[in-house]
Amino acid sequence: MRTSVTPFGEGQRMLDLGEALRSRLHPKLAPILDVLPQFSRYTVVSGLALVLDFTVYLLLAAGGMMVALAAVLGYTCGLALHYLLSVRYVFDPRAANKAQTRLLAEFALSGFAGLAITALVIAVTVDLGGMPLLPAKVLAVGLSFLVVFALRRSVVFAGQGSV
Repeated sequence: MRTSVTPFGEGQRMLDLGEALRSRLHPKLAPILDVLPQFSRYTVVSGLALVLDFTVYLLLAAGGMMVALAAVLGYTCGLALHYLLSVRYVFDPRAANKAQTRLLAEFALSGFAGLAITALVIAVTVDLGGMPLLPAKVLAVGLSFLVVFALRRSVVFAGQGSV
């Protein structure tokens, strides 16, 4: 039986359940179970970073700062928190075998790739497709989230598994 210890502490019962599910899944679907713990931690970290992003943005904008600058500062604060939590709880930075400055730069670039994907999806769905704003934003955020997770897992922190 595969065992792993995470900062969030997986119990023996959950491991047994994971093994039972793995044995019943089609062999091609079983690797998904290996990614789920890391993906769930990444989801929590992303949520916390988003809360910080919005909080900083709203506080600065309400305080009279230009909204574009407030948005950039909020995004930067969220990105910094995401990086700090990701290297602690989601990914193993040592396994990537990269200098910390390079790792941070790649992490930031992947975040900006997500920002570009969000902008592109919204432009296409709303401006060209006439989709309402909220569904377009939900689609954009979902696609961006999945692409950025895949980039960070397979490029930024390549060569590692979950912490």
